[in-house]
Amino acid sequence: MATDKAPSVLVVSAHSGDFVWRAGGALALYAERGYDVRIVCLSFGERGESQGLWKQDGMTLEKAKRPPR
Repeated sequence: MATDKAPSVLVVSAHSGDFVWRAGGALALYAERGYDVRIVCLSFGERGESQGLWKQDGMTLEKAKRPPR
């Protein structure tokens, strides 16, 4: 059975920045080659990669989880 669907790559990452440091180049290469690249992060990164947010006055956990506008 033939399919027109592009090959795919799925990355599951415990933290929001882990996949960037460990697999970012490979993911970019596969995406450039036409693969359907999907990333699933199991946390918001509100305590790690977003540490700069905690220096802002009035920062709360809910505010840190909001997507940038």
